[in-house]
Formats: sequence, C-alpha cells, structure tokens
Amino acid sequence: MQLLRSNDPIHRFHLPRIVESTLPWDDPVRGAVLLLGNFDGFHLGHRSLLRLARGVAQGRPVAVMSCEPHPRSFFTPDIAPFRLTTRLTKHRGFAIQALDYVFEPRFDHRFSSQSPEDFASTVLHRDLGVSHVICGADFRFGRNRQGDPALLQKMGRRFGYGVTVAPTVASGSGRISSTLIRTCIQRGEAEHALELLGADWHIEARYGPDGALRMDPSLCRPAPGLYRAVTVSSEIECAIEINAAAVLRPDRAPAPTEAITFRLTGRIS
Repeated sequence: MQLLRSNDPIHRFHLPRIVESTLPWDDPVRGAVLLLGNFDGFHLGHRSLLRLARGVAQGRPVAVMSCEPHPRSFFTPDIAPFRLTTRLTKHRGFAIQALDYVFEPRFDHRFSSQSPEDFASTVLHRDLGVSHVICGADFRFGRNRQGDPALLQKMGRRFGYGVTVAPTVASGSGRISSTLIRTCIQRGEAEHALELLGADWHIEARYGPDGALRMDPSLCRPAPGLYRAVTVSSEIECAIEINAAAVLRPDRAPAPTEAITFRLTGRIS
C-alpha cells in the first residue's frame, strides 16, 4: 500500500480554526459537513471519511469534531498513556487536511452528561448549524453512550441535516482503527502502524530537568528499540533510541527548546 504522506514540513501549514462551542448565526462556516469521532491519529479510515465528506459537501465547508481531553482520559484518568497525538500534533495533522474548522468542545461532566437528543438538537443543529454529518457505524454519543447512528439519522430528519454512516475501512489485519495502530506501535511494528496511519507518526517530546528528552506523557509508548526519524522543525534525519521509560536518545540531538516534534518513519532494530 502506498502511504498518503505529505513531504512538506508540517510547520508550513496554518493551524486550523478551533471552535469550542457556538458559531455565530452569520458565520460563513455554518452549514458545514461535520465528521464525528475522536480522530486520534488521522489514519486511513479517517481519510476515507474525509473523502466522503468532500463529496457530500460539494463546495460547502468541511469540519471535524475532536474533543479535548480525549473521552477515555476523562472517564479513566489513571489509564496508561494511549494517545497517538498530542493536541498540538493533532492540530498540525488537521492543518494538512485543509479543514474549514475543528469543533473541539471541552469533554467534561457537562458535555458527557447531555442526552443524545440534546447533542443532536442543541450542539449540531443550533450551535453549529450543520448541513450534514458523517460518522462510522460504531459512533456513540450522549450520556452513557446511549446514542447511535440510527438515532442520529432520526434526529437529522427531524432537524433538517443529513446523516451518512460510512462503511468500514479494513486492511489485511482487520478494521483500521486507532486501537489497532496503538497495538502495532506497542509491539514495535512501526512499518505496519505507519501503513495504517498513511503518514509518519509524530512524537512530541520535551527535555526534563535532568536533561533527558522524554515523550509527551499522554502518548502511546512504542516498544523499546532504535527508530528512524526526522526532526520536524529542521527536517534533519536521525536515528532515535527509545527505551522503556519513553526517553529518546537521538544520534543528532536537537537544541533544547520547549517542545520538539519528530516524525517517526520506521524501525531500525
């Protein structure tokens, strides 16, 4: 499978507009086609949804919903690191897709406890004014995950927006999902993970007080080993040793800054 990568340095792209709650009534991005989900790591399945959305949109705005914090972090705050993206690298990934905006509501008790009907009527219809939404068959929403695509289609008919339930996108190892990609990364199967992502994996890291360069604490931990990478800010190729404590030891260490992002391009050993 050919990877759908952008070879341009990611910092050349403008970060997308972030919408956290309500769009003004006269905002030109009202009437958008909105992709619903978490979109942690914009993988090949998500790209298929985006292609579908652009076809439905016919020139109308296209947007993505992605809550912060990740719902899994909200419900199980002590969970082991699992994210494929930090908030920054997620936004950068969205920037490459040239979205009109990212709907990023704060996932808190208030948001998680709203009924499915409130989400469909208040958030989608009143606050955002969507013309169409697209989701996967496993999409769930509202309090206790009570809402499903069938209910969303019923609500869409009631409030005047379309609902498309996208078909599953699969590879030889099954349905393409963020969960499958995390498993590949944790097993050290970097090439397979990158194939499913359709892009390099971006790792955000910071130097600690002890001088060690550590992965962002929210990120999924790869199997210890030696990996090929590129420093995003300077496009310098390097080899990075990653240990079990998520400490990075690049053979060409970048200058200490607040945050350093690497594009992981494969595993050496």
